[in-house]
Amino acid sequence: MVSQALATQSYEPSAAMPSAPTHIGRFEVRSEIGRGSNGVVYAAFDPVLGRELAIKAIPLAADNLMRRRAEASFLQEAKSAASLNHPGIVTVFDAGKTESVAYIAMERLYGSDLHDWLATRNRLAPKAIASMMARVADAVHYAHRRGLVHRDLKPSNIFLTRDMKPKVLDFGVALAQYSDTPLSSNRQLIGTPNYMSPEQALGRALDARSDVFSMGSILYELLTGQRAFDGKQVEETLTKVASQPPTPIYQLNPEVPVELIEIVHRAMAKDAADRYQSAAEMRNDLVMAAAREDSGQRPTLPPETSAPALNRRSARLVVAALAVSVSIVILALEQPRRAQVAPQAVPQPAPVATSSPIVLADATSTLSSTGSSPSGLDSGVRVMGQAEAPVKPLFVPISPTPSSPVKSRPRAAASAPLAQAAPAPPALPAPPADGSVTLAIAPWGEIIVDGTSLGVSPPLTHLTLAAGAHTIEVHNGAATPFLSRIDVRPGLAVEVQHRF
Repeated sequence: MVSQALATQSYEPSAAMPSAPTHIGRFEVRSEIGRGSNGVVYAAFDPVLGRELAIKAIPLAADNLMRRRAEASFLQEAKSAASLNHPGIVTVFDAGKTESVAYIAMERLYGSDLHDWLATRNRLAPKAIASMMARVADAVHYAHRRGLVHRDLKPSNIFLTRDMKPKVLDFGVALAQYSDTPLSSNRQLIGTPNYMSPEQALGRALDARSDVFSMGSILYELLTGQRAFDGKQVEETLTKVASQPPTPIYQLNPEVPVELIEIVHRAMAKDAADRYQSAAEMRNDLVMAAAREDSGQRPTLPPETSAPALNRRSARLVVAALAVSVSIVILALEQPRRAQVAPQAVPQPAPVATSSPIVLADATSTLSSTGSSPSGLDSGVRVMGQAEAPVKPLFVPISPTPSSPVKSRPRAAASAPLAQAAPAPPALPAPPADGSVTLAIAPWGEIIVDGTSLGVSPPLTHLTLAAGAHTIEVHNGAATPFLSRIDVRPGLAVEVQHRF
């Protein structure tokens, strides 16, 4: 079955194409852009509409049979491409033929195709790659919904505009999957071996899931910098496509996040039943991967570490300090009551005694056994020294009651530790600076906020935007875009609804 894939067309249109003509139809040819197996592309100008465009042309052979085959194939390409109107697919303006060539006039793109871009060793962050391929998958899904399977998705058929927006090219080999015409093995084997699906390489029936495999291969190459399947000869490449797994992504690029690796694995499953069953499913997962803040780094877990000795020591000190604080509070509450019951028992203190504290020997010995108090406890308990005492005592000032004859200096500073022992009330949260937007889009749409694409809804259903006015655009293929101007207020939610 693999050998059948080696069959190629004997007629190579670009090889038979002469140098650039001055005119093709009504269009003025400016220069040649490039040549491929499906024709030659020229930069041209439309004098009627006054716009630049690109023209893809093939020469018409003198042989009647070859001519009819070339015309039929080219006409199929023109019909396939003209039926698609999507921002991610090149737009076809016109098609026709002259005495010597058949041509398709399409929009002029500026940038380079993905194949040339990869050849320059350019690299994107995984998040940007996921966003780019989500757009490709959305365009391919749009074509699938209209019964077209591309069958030749590869980097050279994905054009990157100057703002790095992809456009899918060359639906010339696109196959109507719901056609009543039986699919012959020769028709199915059109494509590029490095990006073919296994069923396509083996000459089996194919459907939209074949394009999903091809997109997985492209995604693999973008993430790793090398092709998933590559051999010295076509037979070796096709054998790898059909039966061998590619090199694991993490071995080639450890920075690829796990969610993107899982998307590639599912898209490139050998059995079509194990893949994404539609390009839309793959698109949704890519959108979610692109929306993750940490896409671009592999998730890592911090190493487990035991608490340092200082932390355990501090914990013991905190427990001791809490015990001392409780004792202090009890004594402070008990002393006024004793003074009221037996005021005559309170001796008149000498002037020097006004500053003498009460010594809590038990509490002092508890703290002194662990050494000096850490600074973290200063706010709750203050430890002071006394020269004549054998141990460092803890002094607690007692405020005199009205019935007590004791006259002492104000002790506002000394009372501060007792007031700070109680936990401070929690600080009130700062008012939110952003507002939220809830999206309810059916069946789906690309969300563009203030000119920046944020993904596809669904699965995107919620946005957090800065307070102020914002412009939201919702695009769905060829449907008329939905435009809304919203005013986001802090802490409030705005809902945007639209059905295409």
